[in-house]
Amino acid sequence: MSEVASMAAASTQMSQQRVSEQAQIQVMKKSMDMQQQGAMQLLEGISDTAVPTAGANPSDRVGANIDVKA
Repeated sequence: MSEVASMAAASTQMSQQRVSEQAQIQVMKKSMDMQQQGAMQLLEGISDTAVPTAGANPSDRVGANIDVKA
């Protein structure tokens, strides 16, 4: 009878572990979804507030003028 009880206990423990793992996976998926939403909001915020600044980059002007002295 003790073999049956130990098998039942092992089965119950495995079942509880499986449920716990599934819950952890669901929490992780939800966390990843929330992080993705937050990142998208940040990216949208950047594109909404970005101001085009033509010529603000110094490398845009490099080589535009050449000083030639003989």
